[in-house]
Amino acid sequence: MAHEEIMSLDILSAQTKSWHRLSQISISGQIGSAYLFSGPPGCGKESMAIHFSQLLNCENPTDIPCGRCPSCHRIRQLQHENLKIIFPLPTLKKNINSEEGQQVNSEDVERITDALLKKSEDHFHKIRIPKANRILIQSVRELRKTLYLKGQARGRKVVIIFDAHLLSSGRGEAANALLKILEEPPGNTTLILVTDHADLLFPTIISRCQRIGFPRLEDSFVQEWLRGKMVKESDIPLLTGLSSGNIHQSRYLIAQPVNHLINLINDLITTLISDNPDQWRNFIQTYSRIATQDPAMFSFHFMLLKIWFRSANRFRKGVNDLLHTTSFKPMMEGLINVNRNADFSAITFELEEAILSIPQNLYMPLILTNLLLRIQKYLHS
Repeated sequence: MAHEEIMSLDILSAQTKSWHRLSQISISGQIGSAYLFSGPPGCGKESMAIHFSQLLNCENPTDIPCGRCPSCHRIRQLQHENLKIIFPLPTLKKNINSEEGQQVNSEDVERITDALLKKSEDHFHKIRIPKANRILIQSVRELRKTLYLKGQARGRKVVIIFDAHLLSSGRGEAANALLKILEEPPGNTTLILVTDHADLLFPTIISRCQRIGFPRLEDSFVQEWLRGKMVKESDIPLLTGLSSGNIHQSRYLIAQPVNHLINLINDLITTLISDNPDQWRNFIQTYSRIATQDPAMFSFHFMLLKIWFRSANRFRKGVNDLLHTTSFKPMMEGLINVNRNADFSAITFELEEAILSIPQNLYMPLILTNLLLRIQKYLHS
């Protein structure tokens, strides 16, 4: 069996309940015009959307795509005539020589091509193009032009929209344009909106989609994924605990030395629980800049903090957590002993809100200042 097929079976078995629902939809023939795939980051939603599009176009379908027919091969490579993928792009540049008046610059074209190639090789790969903070209305307009054309291809047209919540960015022009398609869906076509943040989508869009939820991945799946990446066995508990069922998080984690990760988290925790003005000023300046220049890194660091405080909360309550077996345990014990009434759940919520502020383009210096003040409040509540 090919490596890609093994990975396909792995994610389908990791998301058994969700895949069973999707396979039953395909078997029944009652296929909807729009679905909303939602769940926590890195739980395999995008991969599942690709596999569902495989199933809907498979030449030998059962309850899973066969993985061997020409249609399955082309969809796995993201090159099928029935498959259209939309994702956030940088704002188009004006070009007086272009009929449309706007185009993607050559550097971004290379980045997009490379991102799609990596996605075709690894469906867990997350497409992130620099300065791409919204789904462009031009992408939806182009989609509208092609969807209503009568094609000769067999099977079913499938449109997958990654990071669908970014349809609503700015004034929401892309969301309104997509709503027109959802209101009058073309025949033999299914749109799959994939998002970590369904609550940021317009209610009018959500109401026109059948919702499929996906839970976080089990630690056992993440552990096997890490072993497949040849991670040292002694590092697997720490990296699995910090992944929290998020494969994107796992990919970031293995890209840097473990000692660097430990020092980074310890330094950030020290800053958050202190009331040192200089440390706070440096933190606010640094992460306001990172939020603009590298939102993925911002989200990664804040997710690590959220996982750490959640683990500390579990430690206080006597609930087992993988991080309790790591070098983080002494700092957690010390924090709990000094702040016996701390509201760690509220702190994790505030960190999550800071992550959510990125796609909303909120003013980060103010967000981060309020975050530090609230953490002090919840530590001493």
